[in-house]
Amino acid sequence: MKILITVYRKDSDSPERELDVSGIGLEAAADVVGIPADCLVDVYPLDESQAAALGRLADVSLDLDSYEYFLEAVEG
Repeated sequence: MKILITVYRKDSDSPERELDVSGIGLEAAADVVGIPADCLVDVYPLDESQAAALGRLADVSLDLDSYEYFLEAVEG
């Protein structure tokens, strides 16, 4: 299972890039969005606190002022 954060510029409808954050684990990602890991099957918009938490867990810098972030778990 791959865990991705999809990045959109706030004024755009097209994704700019995807960040593979699979290293944090499915359980940790599901905990951040507040759902059971076995239910992480959709795309979840991240609020600022969720995006910041995932950024810390994955050790990636996120620009919360300029971008919107979405979490997705995909087979692969």
